[in-house]
Amino acid sequence: MKKILVLLVAALVAVTPLYAQSAKDIRKAKKEAKASAKEAYKEGYKMLEAGDLETRIAKHLEKVYAGTAFQIVNTAEGKRSVNMAKSIARNNVLNEHAEAARSMVKGRVTSDMHDVNNVQAENFVAAYERLVCAELNGEVRVSYTLVRHNKKENNYDVKLVCLVDYDAAHKVHLNAIKRAAEEQKLAQQYGSKISEWINEGFVKSVVGE
Repeated sequence: MKKILVLLVAALVAVTPLYAQSAKDIRKAKKEAKASAKEAYKEGYKMLEAGDLETRIAKHLEKVYAGTAFQIVNTAEGKRSVNMAKSIARNNVLNEHAEAARSMVKGRVTSDMHDVNNVQAENFVAAYERLVCAELNGEVRVSYTLVRHNKKENNYDVKLVCLVDYDAAHKVHLNAIKRAAEEQKLAQQYGSKISEWINEGFVKSVVGE
C-alpha cells in the first residue's frame, strides 16, 4: 500500500515535471527487463500479447523512468478463464488506487472540514473514491499481461502491468473531488480548499522511507 501511496502523491501534484529519457535510464530499463522476463518465465508466466516480453518490459520501464507516467500492477489468481482473471485484475488495479486516494482524502476532511458532520464527510469521501475509480478506468493503459495456466487445477493466474499518465491522473483526481463536493453540496464552501489538496500534493505527510 505504501508504494501505491507514493505513486499517488506524484499523480496528485498540479504540475508534473517532464524528464528527458537518458541513456542511463534506457540501459537500466533493459537490464531490469531482462531480469524481470527471466523471473516471469521461471514462475511459469507467458505474455498474452504478441511480441517479446523482455522488449515489452523495457519499453514500459523506459516510460516510467522518463517521469511522465507511473506504474500500477495487480493480479488475479485461480480463475477459471483468462478473460475473467484479466477483468478481475483490472478492477483490482482501479480499486486499489481509489482506496489509497480515499484514505488520504479522509484524513484531510477530518483535519480541514470542521463544520462537516460525520455522515456528510463519509459520503463525500465515498463519492470521491467512486468517481476516481470510474474516471481512472479510461486512463489506465495495459503495457503487458502475464498469464500462467495451473494445469492441475485447470485455472489461470493473471498479472496486469499498467501505466497511467501523470497529467491524466491529476485531471481525474481534480475532477473527481470537485464532482464529489458538488454532489454533497460542499462545493461552494470548500471548493477552493479541496482543489488545493490535489494541486499541492496533499499527501506528502504519508511519504517517507
